[in-house]
Amino acid sequence: MNENDKKSNKRIAFINFYLAEKEFFLPDDLRSALDFVYLLIKKRGKTKASAIYIANEWYKNKRNIEYGKEFLWKKFNSRMALLKNATDKYYKWCIEMRKDALGLSDLCACGCGQKVKKGNKFIHGHHRRVIPHEQKVLNAKHMRDSKLQKSNKNIIDFKSYKNL
Repeated sequence: MNENDKKSNKRIAFINFYLAEKEFFLPDDLRSALDFVYLLIKKRGKTKASAIYIANEWYKNKRNIEYGKEFLWKKFNSRMALLKNATDKYYKWCIEMRKDALGLSDLCACGCGQKVKKGNKFIHGHHRRVIPHEQKVLNAKHMRDSKLQKSNKNIIDFKSYKNL
């Protein structure tokens, strides 16, 4: 088995798991009908309309189940959207796995080298490390003024120091 086959098997397994998760509550016969429609389109060269017609007729005659052409059309389109989403998620997952393997996964933007939670830029409190000194001085002055006003029982101005 060469490298391309291994990559293809990983992709197929990821997509199958994604589809099984999303279509969990669909009946097995409906899922097999959607597979049959896909087979007729991709392998036999049928148009989508004729493939849906053939699948509907086959299930009506052999299994005594009539799904209806409109219903199968809608479910097939949603299956194709799920396949596209699964493929996109697979490639994002591959990028994340490569980043983790290389040690490039989400690191704190302050430069400390520690990992951050997904979606965050900094570890809690580390954003202060990249603020310019002048901004830190303004922040400290504002905090001292707020504390003084609070201790004097004055009305505290809740305007942000950044908007002053």
